[in-house]
Amino acid sequence: MIGAIIGDIVGSRFEFNNHRSKDFELFTEECFVTDDSIMTLAVAKAIMEAEKTIRPSANGNNSGNDYYSLISKMAVKYMQEIGRKYPDCGFGGMFLRWVFSDNPQPYNSFGNGAAMRISPVGYVAKTEAEVRRLSEAVTAVTHNHEEGIKGAKAVAIAIYMARCGFTKNEIRERIKRNYYSLNFTLDEIRHTYRFNETCQETVPQAIEAFLESASFEDAIRNAISIGGDSDTLAAITGSIAEAYYGVPEDIKEKALFYLDDELRSIYDEWCKFIGYDGKIGKFKVLTKYIAKFSETKSYGEWFTDSENNGAPEHPIQLPFVVFDDIVDLFVSEFYQFAESHPEYQLTNYSLILRNNAIGWNGESMRNVNTDALDEQCILALIMAAIRAERFCDGALFGFFSDGYILKWLKRLKEIDDSVA
Repeated sequence: MIGAIIGDIVGSRFEFNNHRSKDFELFTEECFVTDDSIMTLAVAKAIMEAEKTIRPSANGNNSGNDYYSLISKMAVKYMQEIGRKYPDCGFGGMFLRWVFSDNPQPYNSFGNGAAMRISPVGYVAKTEAEVRRLSEAVTAVTHNHEEGIKGAKAVAIAIYMARCGFTKNEIRERIKRNYYSLNFTLDEIRHTYRFNETCQETVPQAIEAFLESASFEDAIRNAISIGGDSDTLAAITGSIAEAYYGVPEDIKEKALFYLDDELRSIYDEWCKFIGYDGKIGKFKVLTKYIAKFSETKSYGEWFTDSENNGAPEHPIQLPFVVFDDIVDLFVSEFYQFAESHPEYQLTNYSLILRNNAIGWNGESMRNVNTDALDEQCILALIMAAIRAERFCDGALFGFFSDGYILKWLKRLKEIDDSVA
C-alpha cells in the first residue's frame, strides 16, 4: 500500500501541470496527500475491520458470502467516515456527493478511482479467486460499471502476481489476455497522452509504466513522465511496483512524513495487520527465478546449421546457444538490477572476483565456497557468468546447466532471509 501512497504524493503536484520527463525531484513542499491515498487507507481500514468479525477461509471462499458482504458494508462505512474528514482532498464531484450521502448508492462509474484505491486487496488476498471477489466487493459500492470493476481487478491481479513471484512477462500476458491489450509503449504515447479519469485510459498506461521500469523509483518516474492524471497514474503504478521491487526505505520515510496522525495510524495498523511495511527481500526480483529455473527442463539449445558446407553462399558457422525466453528475461532483469544498485559496483565484477581470490574462469568460479561469499561477490559471479557468454559461446549455458546460477541465487535468498 505504501507504493500507492508514494505515487500519489509524488504525482500530486503534476496532476494539472504535467511533467513529461523522468527528471524531477520526487518530494517537494508542493507535494501533498490526495484522495488516492486517503481512499486507499479507507479500503485498508474496511478490510481490517471486516476481518475482526469474519476471517476468509484459506481458499478465499466463505459460505453464504458473508465475508464479502461485510467487506462491502465496511468499504462504504470507512470511505464515508474517513472521506468526510478530508472534503478538499481532490474528490470528484459524484464521489464527493456519495461520501456525504445519507443513502450511498453505486453510480455506474468507470472512473480511475476504482483502481487507485484497490492495492490493499492485492496484498491481503490469498488466491486469485479472492483477489477478484474482494476487488468487486470494495469497488462496486461506487464504481459498479463493468469497466470500473475491470480496472480494479486488473490492478489487484497485477499486484497479487508481482507479490507471488511472477515475472513481468507473465504479468503482461495475463493483463493482455484478461483485461487490456497494452498495445503501446510509453515512448509512443508520451507526447500525445492527455488527462483522463477513466479506468480504460488510466489503468493500462499505469501498468505499462510498471512493466517498462527497472526499479521502484523508475516505475514512479515512468508514470509521471507520460502526463495525464499524474497522481492516480503514479499511485496505481507504485502499488504494483511495490509488490515487485519493494520500496527503498528512504523513499518510504519521506512519503510517510506527509501523512497526518490519523492516516499514519491506519497505515501503521495495516502494516501490523499483514506483517509487511513495504520491505521485501532486496534480491526478490532475482531470487523469484529460483522456482522458474528449478522447474525448467531446458535453458536453451545449441544451434548448428547442417546445410552450411563452406561454399561462399553457405559459409560454415560456429555453433552457438539459443537460450530459452526465461534465461533471456533473467539476464535482462539482472542488468536492470545492476544498473539500479550502483552500490554493488558490478561493472567491476572481475575486480570484485579477484579481490575474493576468484579467477574469471569456469573452474575457479565453480570451485569457490559459495556459502562463505557476501552478496556483492555472489552478484559479481552472476555478472561474470553472463558476460562470459559474450566471449565464449555456451559459457553462460554451462553455468545454468550444471546448476551454478541456481546455487548462487539460492545464496542470495539465504542472505535476504537472514536479514528479514
